[in-house]
Amino acid sequence: METTITERESLKIISEMIETSKNNIRDNGFFYLLWGWLVFAASLIHFFLLFTGYKHPYIAWPVLMFSGALISVIAGIRMGKKAKVISHIDKTIIFLWWGFFFTIMVILFIASTGHLAWEISTPLIIALYGMGTFVSGGALKFRPLIIGRIACWIIAIIASFTEYSFVLLLTALSVVIAYLIPGYMLKARS
Repeated sequence: METTITERESLKIISEMIETSKNNIRDNGFFYLLWGWLVFAASLIHFFLLFTGYKHPYIAWPVLMFSGALISVIAGIRMGKKAKVISHIDKTIIFLWWGFFFTIMVILFIASTGHLAWEISTPLIIALYGMGTFVSGGALKFRPLIIGRIACWIIAIIASFTEYSFVLLLTALSVVIAYLIPGYMLKARS
């Protein structure tokens, strides 16, 4: 026996799915805060070490990013076990951020081989922050994430015309606007 639902019931189901996703993301505002603080710290440490003459000023990046990946995987598994419902929107956002992660890994690999200058790779990564927050903000109808993408795209353009050491400061600024501010707003709402 086939069940037919009305247009109103269909819209109600879709609205409930979006609300469930919003609640899951609010609970997961943790990831925006985690990555926001890690990238912010790595950017500032790298910037500081450049001016102290330290031999490997980039060292904060692999250390903090590996730590963040490990924490994210553990937290994601725990949150996945606790989630009552994982909607299609949740799955889409999960795939978006995994795609974001692997795209950054490709950019970093190409840059590490010398086929892409670090001065170019960093603005590209900032632009990718914007893409991730744009899609997440649009799917969840969460304006601060959408505003964050605009800031990231503007910062990425500015960074492409800026001396590399100061691009690190622009990277820190981009995560404050795109990750930390929305992350704390999500945390406050949950």
